Amino acid sequence: MAKSEGEIVAISDAGPIIHLDELASLYLLSDFNPLIIPKTVYAEIENHRHVALQHPMIVFKVIDVISPPEPQLSVLSKALSLDKGELESLILMHENPEAIFLTDDGAARLASESLGYKVHGTIGIILRAIRKKVRTPKEVVELLNIIPKKTTLFVRPALLEDIIQKIKDEYFMEDNK
Repeated sequence: MAKSEGEIVAISDAGPIIHLDELASLYLLSDFNPLIIPKTVYAEIENHRHVALQHPMIVFKVIDVISPPEPQLSVLSKALSLDKGELESLILMHENPEAIFLTDDGAARLASESLGYKVHGTIGIILRAIRKKVRTPKEVVELLNIIPKKTTLFVRPALLEDIIQKIKDEYFMEDNK
């Protein structure tokens, strides 16, 4: 798939879309153009968080995946027990290797990385908002702090605390003096 200058192609599993919508932060995906999702993922989002599919800033490109997985992906899929949406997303990644794969699933992340694809989850997308100057570090810390209360995303509390501390160490040095 050819892309224009400045466009970033992403292929997403349901998790990041659902979790960012739970945080009222789905707009953080607006610079991915296109944001590709398999029909299976569309159905999962529609079932769990249908309002996310109507976000005015996000244009979803829904694709019916009919190609079988490549042999290496087929083996990984079985070994890691990937669900149909994750498998179809990775099939699309094979067809668009320059894209970024968005997933919060650990097994899907492992498969993606072993196939050499770029991968980000909800937390990575939130952190990216600092670099893109869409959210301030303080706003990102506030958003990260509400993940356990407002979302269905499971993050180990210690990991979340480490991420928040790293942001504070990097951006709030003056506050710590």
